[in-house]
Amino acid sequence: MTITDPQLATRGRRVRASDPLHGEIVEHLEDEVQLLDDNDIMGWIQLLTEDIVYRAPVRVTRGPGDRSPFETEMAHFDETAMTLFLKAMRMTQTSSAWAENPVSRTRRIVSNVRVFETDVALEYRVESSILLLRSRYDEPTYDLLSGRRIDLLHRVDDGFKLASRTIYFDQATLGMQNLAVYL
Repeated sequence: MTITDPQLATRGRRVRASDPLHGEIVEHLEDEVQLLDDNDIMGWIQLLTEDIVYRAPVRVTRGPGDRSPFETEMAHFDETAMTLFLKAMRMTQTSSAWAENPVSRTRRIVSNVRVFETDVALEYRVESSILLLRSRYDEPTYDLLSGRRIDLLHRVDDGFKLASRTIYFDQATLGMQNLAVYL
């Protein structure tokens, strides 16, 4: 049985940075962000499983000792393979994706990668930090967006596929016009 919620995936044995598997996963993450930075959205879609869950719960400012700083019922986005594919098709095959016309110039930086085995064979829980820099139009400044990602990767014959990604943004109020980019 495949676990699609990374929060429910048991953190098993940590895969050390010296393990070749860790290096393979880091290379996969680097290749993934390069596809996105090159605006190869359809290439990125090929790295996803058919049952992907891709979400970013909303952060809420709460007092000390209160429950989780993230809402379980509200999300900036909560996508499936179908909705991701349809959005990718709209962005790449039509002229009606105004939020990305012209296309943003982006740079994604992934760091602090920690890899864990799960209870499912050939499935890995991958925790990382993400920083997105986005330039729009002729503006001299960047939009910045940072957060923590928890992924579930499945090993396949030719590498890995992303089965689940949950992004926990560091900000409660995101300082950008739209979220028409993938992380």
